[in-house]
Amino acid sequence: MPDITPRNTVVMGAVALAMAVAVGGIVHASTYDDLVSVDIDGVVTDVRTESETVDQVLAERNVQLDPSTQVSPALTTDIDDGDVIKVRRAKAVTLVVDGKISQQTVHDVDVESALQTLGVQPRDGASLSMELDERLGLDGNSLVVSNPKRVTLKVGGKKRAVTTSAPTMEALLAQQDIAVGKLDEVKPGLGSYLKPRQSLRVVRIKKITRMEKLPVDHEVTFTDDSSLFQGDTEVVKEGRDGLDRARVELVLADGEVRERRIVSRSSVRPPITEVQKRGTKDPNSVDGGVWDKIAQCESGGNWSINTGNGYYGGLQFSAATWRSVGGPGLPHEHSKATQIKYAKILQARSGWGQWSCAAKVGVS
Repeated sequence: MPDITPRNTVVMGAVALAMAVAVGGIVHASTYDDLVSVDIDGVVTDVRTESETVDQVLAERNVQLDPSTQVSPALTTDIDDGDVIKVRRAKAVTLVVDGKISQQTVHDVDVESALQTLGVQPRDGASLSMELDERLGLDGNSLVVSNPKRVTLKVGGKKRAVTTSAPTMEALLAQQDIAVGKLDEVKPGLGSYLKPRQSLRVVRIKKITRMEKLPVDHEVTFTDDSSLFQGDTEVVKEGRDGLDRARVELVLADGEVRERRIVSRSSVRPPITEVQKRGTKDPNSVDGGVWDKIAQCESGGNWSINTGNGYYGGLQFSAATWRSVGGPGLPHEHSKATQIKYAKILQARSGWGQWSCAAKVGVS
């Protein structure tokens, strides 16, 4: 019988070696070739990797990280087959909620998640500048939430209450079908965000031109007269106001004149200058005689007194009595001599009984 043992032994050894290599390869693949998912701001990529930790996987994928980036699980965490690595980068958000503006930073992927993070719950009927499922950008986001609110709107002087979710003044006016002219004023401005219970206004501005008649004041000239007492005047020549015809430009705000500008004017009737005599005689040179005595009794001799009881001057004229004898202005505004002048007219017309003090000083 031939001896075949050595040959069989060699074959069996070769088979065993091949199985060992095969088995070794299988062990190597299961240990160092894991399938993981990398989720970067909602964009998911499946990755087969030989890396052992999270940071190694991200470095292998050239994912740039900065201190504000959130990574889950932590960078030094060992990975296993089937793991999900989440990378959330910081996103700047200018948040406006019912007119209140703030600067925020979130790591959320979409608007809805960001609002939840920021504690903002839009009410039914609210207006949003971005859709809830819209992704947030890395270069900054403007997120406006305008809940239904009651405001007061005054247009052209007419006021009304409005409930609206319009975010801005411009959006509200469009919603209310209110046109704004080139000259009209909008308060606050068209781009202003609306706040609850805010007072809003559209002022209608209109420019018009019209013709008007304008009075022209006359001048007064004086000549000194030593026969008149200081403070007394006498009209020599009556003056008269003139009249101009003018082209006037008006700016109307809600129908009321705000500005008025004269564009041109021409004379219709020139003014006439008034000429008056002005007294230079010293009133203290007058000897009041009995009038001084009456004044001493009536007013303590104070010719410029205004007692506040309806009587004026040294002789305590009432305004009506003073005017009835032709006195100008009020008695206390004139000199002692002038007051005596008109007192003499009153005495000649009505007697001494006009002064209760006359009898006390011995005249009647």
